Amino acid sequence: MHEDDLGPFFEPSGVALVGARRSPGFGYGIPIVLKRQGWEDRLRLVNPAGGELHSMPVYERIADVPDPTDLAVLIVPARTVPGVLEEIGARGIRHAIIETAGFAEVGDAGRALQGQAAEVARKHGIRVIGPNCVGVVNTATGFTTVEIVEDSFTPGSTSIIAQSGVFGNVLLDLLPEYRLYISKAATLGNRMDVNECDLLDYFLRDTETRVIMMYLEGAADGKLLRSTLSRVARVKPVLVLKSGRTSAGRAATASHTGSLSGEDDLYSAIFSQTGAIRAGNLEELVEMARVFSSQPLPRGNRLGIVTSSGSLGVMATDAAVASGLQVTPLPEATVRKIKDQAPEWMNVKNPLDVGPSNLFPKALTAMMEDPEIDMVLAINIFPFAVFRELKRRGYPASVWFGDIPSIRDIAPGKPLVVSAVGNSEFVADMRELCGAGVPVFVAPEPAASALAALYDYGVWRAAHGEAG
Repeated sequence: MHEDDLGPFFEPSGVALVGARRSPGFGYGIPIVLKRQGWEDRLRLVNPAGGELHSMPVYERIADVPDPTDLAVLIVPARTVPGVLEEIGARGIRHAIIETAGFAEVGDAGRALQGQAAEVARKHGIRVIGPNCVGVVNTATGFTTVEIVEDSFTPGSTSIIAQSGVFGNVLLDLLPEYRLYISKAATLGNRMDVNECDLLDYFLRDTETRVIMMYLEGAADGKLLRSTLSRVARVKPVLVLKSGRTSAGRAATASHTGSLSGEDDLYSAIFSQTGAIRAGNLEELVEMARVFSSQPLPRGNRLGIVTSSGSLGVMATDAAVASGLQVTPLPEATVRKIKDQAPEWMNVKNPLDVGPSNLFPKALTAMMEDPEIDMVLAINIFPFAVFRELKRRGYPASVWFGDIPSIRDIAPGKPLVVSAVGNSEFVADMRELCGAGVPVFVAPEPAASALAALYDYGVWRAAHGEAG
């Protein structure tokens, strides 16, 4: 399959929304979002009642929609889907997203109905996403088949493949809170036709996608998944959250998207062999995506830690070493740079606890400049009552922690992440200070783990794929 086969899902010339409605629901809200995003002249609403909706004409039949129309989105009762697909095929539309639920996920009758729909689609050569999904998002064009908040349309470099529609929707709502923005998203549902491997190949060739996040309940084809992941991960990182680790979880997937999730150890082996990075939970998936989407691959595994809290430096060291990183002694040149201004009580070592010395910017700069340090974790902590009062008096966070984006530019090929621990206002200020190029974590351990995953992927790709 050529990647252009999926192009109209993300960049349609015109889209027919079959099942537009005047009462609250998907068919009511999606036209509002698309109109707001500038798609009014390419959106064709379809409902047998005709008339108008949101000041747009409603066509009574699919056959009546004007050209160009190359994508249909179905939000109609499940029993009517095969017939609607017949109409779509007769109209010459070759791409369809079926958002309707009530198919293989509900049992034998639903599986039979899904089979009928699949047969109609094959007869007409219609590529189908779904059923039982919420479709796609393309931030570059402002196109969506699901209602999402305005912040989710901020273009980014991460693309999402989610077997679960609502889970994909939740990610789109969640990620802007972490300043993680997406390029494209696709929710697959029951995978009547288009599956995760089709999307992996599409995102591999998509120039706007740098990192791929994937939520998977079970593979449509295990052998195909293995070969596809191996090919894609050689070029772009693939971060996978695979559910169904337990027998109870595997049983739950069958009633969710009609998926057979398989034995968990087999999936772990596939991910390990192909260079895909497996996340243990949703939080870890998001944390790793933040680092992979913003940081370069490190040259080695030597981590430098600068902190204003000795205890948090120890926690970061434990997490880093447990994940396979080295927290080695500071090179002598870096020690000399810092000791020039360090108070007598400061022990200049790695991790480096600068305490209340005001040397945080100098120490961070020295670590970024040192070629014998491959990545840096900066742990920013400040008693909030003091921080708030100083801020009120005109002393911003940069006074204590430096101009972090400028410090980051000293060594653009070296990963730098920040852990800001404390009051949410302090964390928000640190995120503002660091900007989009430096991810901010609220604890040191996940930051260290994400850096370790970045290093591990770099080692795998150096051995199997393209250079970082």
